[in-house]
Amino acid sequence: MDFAGIDKFSLLDYDEMISIVLFAPGCNFRCPFCHNIEAVVDSKERIPFDEIMEYLSSRKGVIDAVVISGGEPTLMPELKDRIIKIKELGYKIKLDTNGTNPRLLKELINEKLIDYVAMDVKNSIEKYPLTTGIHGNFDVVVESINLLKEGKVDYEFRTTLVDEFHSEKTIKDMGELVKGAKKLYLQKYVYREGVIAKSLHPVEEIKAKSFVEILKNFVNKVELRGY
Repeated sequence: MDFAGIDKFSLLDYDEMISIVLFAPGCNFRCPFCHNIEAVVDSKERIPFDEIMEYLSSRKGVIDAVVISGGEPTLMPELKDRIIKIKELGYKIKLDTNGTNPRLLKELINEKLIDYVAMDVKNSIEKYPLTTGIHGNFDVVVESINLLKEGKVDYEFRTTLVDEFHSEKTIKDMGELVKGAKKLYLQKYVYREGVIAKSLHPVEEIKAKSFVEILKNFVNKVELRGY
């Protein structure tokens, strides 16, 4: 399976790093607010990995890191092997994930193949079906949260705030879920063409700030993004 897209220059995806972002095709969630469905998940475009490696080789010394995003990268059977090849070029690796593959996540951490993990924590577990657009067993998400909280790799949790999905109660429940975590970022939902649900709204800034205050009781560092 090849990557579906590439952003050849980013200053936003990995703090203090100049990075290249690779987008993995496919996702096991259908979050109603996702803006990558058409561009990544449903895209038929594929970039041969040899071409990506050639480009990365040419950018050594200019680019610091490679961010592997999606879609959901851990669905790629070749992900570990491809990370190994990228690491051999000397790049740092950041992995964006929804946390549904704790087995692979643990493997990558223990073998020191990733330097940073950004995991989406969508909501309280009770509200995961609503927020992800699927029904299933979300114990794997809890397992990944607890794995990252062990602190063997640098990480952050992040939540996209949607007014229809997040309330004071769900935020408190989510706080319990990530209790003791290092960092949590609350991101503003931005409507884009291609989102699954067209009628969703961002959480207003004053309400988002109240969520920050709630979550500070559970998490060491809580900040807003996009507000």
